[in-house]
Amino acid sequence: MSVDDVFLMVTILSIVICDGIAVYLYLKKRFPLWGSAIIIALLVPVIAYSFVEIGIDYFENNNTDPDYSGVEVGIAGAFMAFVLAINAIIIFVIGIILNVSTFIKNKKKHKNKTHNSLNL
Repeated sequence: MSVDDVFLMVTILSIVICDGIAVYLYLKKRFPLWGSAIIIALLVPVIAYSFVEIGIDYFENNNTDPDYSGVEVGIAGAFMAFVLAINAIIIFVIGIILNVSTFIKNKKKHKNKTHNSLNL
């Protein structure tokens, strides 16, 4: 398996796990989506660093080519951090939009309730 294959697998797996947990908690009404996005953004360096550290360790143990320096692992880690950060920003924006729309709906519903009770 090349570095590119491992990079894509780890990136997609990280996005699926992080987004899955965020959506699950949001649907169960336990945690807002924008809050999950902030936690994901804080975990981006941890996930990327772990990938790079494991990749460098694997490279040092299994390097058979003396001309191969392993720079791709570092570049892949940086790109993974960028992709996960963009994912966290997208989730944050979606969470804010959902909160604003829910607030507006509740405000209209409350306004209609008070207006109907005054007409009785």
